[in-house]
Amino acid sequence: STMDISLVSTKLGPSGFTLSPEEASGLEVAMIQRQMEEKLDSKLKFWGKLIGEEQDYLLAYSLTPAFGFPSKKFYFCTTANFTLKQLPELSEEYITKSKGVTGRFRGDPSFPLEEPPEDAPEAEEGVEVESFREIHRLAFTVATIDHDVAVVPVGAFIADAAKQIIPNKAYSGLSYGAAGALRSYCHFRPAESPLAVASLEKPGLARPGDIFDAIEDDKPTGTWSVTYDSSNTTACVKSFYWPGYFFFQTVGAAEYGGVYFGNGMPNKELAFGL
Repeated sequence: STMDISLVSTKLGPSGFTLSPEEASGLEVAMIQRQMEEKLDSKLKFWGKLIGEEQDYLLAYSLTPAFGFPSKKFYFCTTANFTLKQLPELSEEYITKSKGVTGRFRGDPSFPLEEPPEDAPEAEEGVEVESFREIHRLAFTVATIDHDVAVVPVGAFIADAAKQIIPNKAYSGLSYGAAGALRSYCHFRPAESPLAVASLEKPGLARPGDIFDAIEDDKPTGTWSVTYDSSNTTACVKSFYWPGYFFFQTVGAAEYGGVYFGNGMPNKELAFGL
């Protein structure tokens, strides 16, 4: 889901989320800086804000063409320092450890999440010993949320003849009726469902509605809602499993985007509440 930071102030109204003017301008500058440093062809996109106890994390990502599915890189800064850094790749060990951490984020990426072993060698001065810290949990949480809730409208991306997922330059939005239907939205991630995987494996062009996993198939049923805003010009899609994920599609236009504003914790009670 491609939320341009310039749309945040205008399109987040129905969600109740917002960035302060300082956060929006600080992040916008940081995103341009990062794009230039990494020589990226396209602008970084705003991903969301993860609320911590001491500071909040602001998150952005880049999308670059890659074989099959586009490559996504995530960047973060805290509200105390608007300099974007890339989130680290995680080892299996750190993924397992991240799954075991509960409770709120502090907002300090270097905060240790485990005691160093007693036989750990003394760190040399100026050398940081690698250890499991909040930045690793942040990387895991952002990737998990993105996997579960990053949404695009059907038709916004297509599979080309080489089965590479690319933006559809001819996408012109959804009609009023289609915009209010859950079946018009799908997961923006490499295909997992048998239908989507099969449509990408068989020869010939795949239908745009078949190349991604449909969000209406998510379990438990009722994980998603779609409503119109008060002016009936924008459809709003929300996740109940990750409270704070909000996606908008302007009716009849190619304008859409998704953001996450939350504390990084899923609603584990969802299955019982539906």
